[in-house]
Amino acid sequence: MRKPSLFVLTVSLLALVVTVHAQEQTDYTNYYVFNGTTLQVLDDASFYRTDQQWQVWLYQEGVHIPRYAAGLQYSRWGLIQGRSAESVKGQLKAAQNFEKDYLNFFGPGTWGRYTFFNALGPIAITDQTMGKNNAALDERYQFDGLYERVNKLIVRVQPSLENNESQGPTSSVKEYFDEIRDALQQVSKLCSRLAQPNLQVYFIRTKVAQTDRAVVLAGNNVPKITAALPSVKLPTSNAWMSHTEAAGSDGTIRVEVTQMGSSVSVRQTWSGGDGGMTGTVIVTIVPFDDLGRIHVRRPTGIGDGAWTVVVESAHGAFPETLDSPLRQKAMRIFLPSM
Repeated sequence: MRKPSLFVLTVSLLALVVTVHAQEQTDYTNYYVFNGTTLQVLDDASFYRTDQQWQVWLYQEGVHIPRYAAGLQYSRWGLIQGRSAESVKGQLKAAQNFEKDYLNFFGPGTWGRYTFFNALGPIAITDQTMGKNNAALDERYQFDGLYERVNKLIVRVQPSLENNESQGPTSSVKEYFDEIRDALQQVSKLCSRLAQPNLQVYFIRTKVAQTDRAVVLAGNNVPKITAALPSVKLPTSNAWMSHTEAAGSDGTIRVEVTQMGSSVSVRQTWSGGDGGMTGTVIVTIVPFDDLGRIHVRRPTGIGDGAWTVVVESAHGAFPETLDSPLRQKAMRIFLPSM
């Protein structure tokens, strides 16, 4: 089997350079291999795709990652780990998306220094002794559960960030999102600890317990987030929808649905046909606090493909007004309503 060609980075003590502004340094054009001592650049990542452990190393905002340096594993604030390069890239992208949505909602500078945008990887780990401390196996199993729980929390609350207008750093829900952010960062820090050799089991056990409490706290407050911020995008206009439907001999009905404060106005206007209903306007007001049973009515016959959502009043009937102009037909005169 052909060995992948490597470019060995110069072995030297790491000198961190703090830049004036935060710098995004996630670079997927390079793949790396780490043997426990030396970090090397790969030009054939496929060699390590199936049988190696992969990592992404995370660095604080404003920290420049030297391109030619050793000791980077000691300077990271956190770690992402998986069984393939695609896995760790996917995990990193998910964390970056949450951080981006958080910043868009609460404003620049609110996330803190433990960013997911200053990352190095993917890195294939060839030193099989790394992270193989059998004394910490229970803690590793617990970590896997913590990671899964945090990601489920993010999936639940991220739509609330995406589908609502920015509220800035004084938002009443910021403290709840901060708990989820902190839990995500603690899980990444714990993963970095577990990847180090010569683990102190008592120390790791304490960190696992602390992270578990952070995840529980964040989860308990998720209902407060979803209650305050809808997870679906609400209409930006008061005019919710409109359409025209056929009404047989009565012509057509123009239906317009518009929000009016704490209620919805449904306006139906008749036109065409034999003139019996032309000009008739019926306006039904649906108060939000009067919503009762809501159900779906299936199509009623051949050629009828319409599914109808039926909304019933909780107190009998919704208020309705009818306006009909004076019009004359062969057998009858229709008077306008008052």
